[in-house]
Amino acid sequence: MIKAVVFDVDDTLYDQKTPFTAALAPLLKLPEATDLSLAFQTYRQQSAAGIWSHEEMAVKRLNAALHSQNIPSVTTEIALAFQDAYCAGLQKIKLFPGLATALDQLKEHYKLGIITNGKTQHQLAKVMQLEMHRWINRDAIMTSEETGLAKPDPEIFTLMNHRLNLRASEVVYIGDCYSMDVRAAKKAGWQAFWFNHRNLAMPDGDWIPDQTVGDPFELQDLLLALTAIAET
Repeated sequence: MIKAVVFDVDDTLYDQKTPFTAALAPLLKLPEATDLSLAFQTYRQQSAAGIWSHEEMAVKRLNAALHSQNIPSVTTEIALAFQDAYCAGLQKIKLFPGLATALDQLKEHYKLGIITNGKTQHQLAKVMQLEMHRWINRDAIMTSEETGLAKPDPEIFTLMNHRLNLRASEVVYIGDCYSMDVRAAKKAGWQAFWFNHRNLAMPDGDWIPDQTVGDPFELQDLLLALTAIAET
């Protein structure tokens, strides 16, 4: 029986692609209709940590994303300008439509939490911008930096079990990334709902999502259905 619902943050609670495209397209002088989906997915897959300086990482991460879409490399100046514009865009993010309504209902019946990779200050700024503090207490928000563990390591999910004082089978995780969210949560013994709003192919494997939804309104319906189950 599910007793807690835990969320990923980036591209799960809000649309991360919009600020990415809005920051990058003008700098590259791309036509309005240019689809940067592949560059966006590659950018997300690049680790923001490592032996490089902030400046070096900004350049390497962006150029790796551009190369995936056969777009020429950019200079350090442009990469840093993108980083600034992207960070500014992330300060204006909003929850996907329907999530606030669903969260209002969920909070009445379930413990709620967040597990997210990234720097604590950076991720908490997004959480505050999204007003997630209305539904989730700070002690139920875990970042990879503060725990020393990062998805897809199942141990970060196990740590959340202890924090919520629940068994693994009593928690469900909701995220947009199959490998980092679905597979990792399932390995930890959790249920996993895949918010596949980018319409990505599921890799071959033994880890099947318990539910898959393809847009924010399907996600809202799924969460409201959980509420209905709790009320019966």
